[in-house]
Amino acid sequence: MVVVVCCLIAQVTGPVVEAREVGRPFGTESPDLLKEAIVKANSGDLDQAVVLLDSVIRASNKNSQALQARGKVFLLQGRLERALQDLDKAIKLDPDLAGAYMARGMVHRLTGDYAKAVKDFSKVVSLDRGDTSALINRAAAYFDGGEQEKALEDLNMIIQMDPRATKALGSRAYILEQVGRYDEAIQDLNALLALEPENLPAMKHLGYIYHQKGEPMDSLKWYKTALQRETDEGRKKRLREEIAEMERKASEK
Repeated sequence: MVVVVCCLIAQVTGPVVEAREVGRPFGTESPDLLKEAIVKANSGDLDQAVVLLDSVIRASNKNSQALQARGKVFLLQGRLERALQDLDKAIKLDPDLAGAYMARGMVHRLTGDYAKAVKDFSKVVSLDRGDTSALINRAAAYFDGGEQEKALEDLNMIIQMDPRATKALGSRAYILEQVGRYDEAIQDLNALLALEPENLPAMKHLGYIYHQKGEPMDSLKWYKTALQRETDEGRKKRLREEIAEMERKASEK
């Protein structure tokens, strides 16, 4: 069976900190170095960003923005223990620093502490009711912790706020498929494809769901559609093999 790479993934990407957020919170150090570090981090030069952030924090170890930024960089580098140390300090200095809670929630999720992850993402939601990224990350933490219904509740909230939220539609379809609610998952994937007609994972996911439902003709239709758009030779080969196997079984009936 073709492996469908379609899952609920927390959003780790995005700006480390928006440069416009950086001010002079303690009046002792220039924000220029911090802005430069953030530019480096957001452009992918994580090692140099850490060097610059080290300098900022040495100048003032109470700079919550710098600690938050370095914590996020450590998270992107996979240095989770260091990330957690910085993010804890940033939150202690500024209990309303939403970005630090978001990053700390991701650390907790990656280390398997889903209850703490949910708590941090919930704090972001309380600070900014319109932050859909916090909701989708909380949904991921709920799902990882085995609480599918709570995950669905968060995804439902996102889609109610924005029916064009394709990531939420794809994630909800994945959970619905996992719990056997195939027809609802198909509705979400069709809605996703109406917004993004070339979404290849959604096409493959539809093929997989129809296969699970025992509807080979619809499954074949979607796998063949995906094959026409797939560019990776390895994945094309697996799709061809799956299509050939399904056609063989259909001819034997």
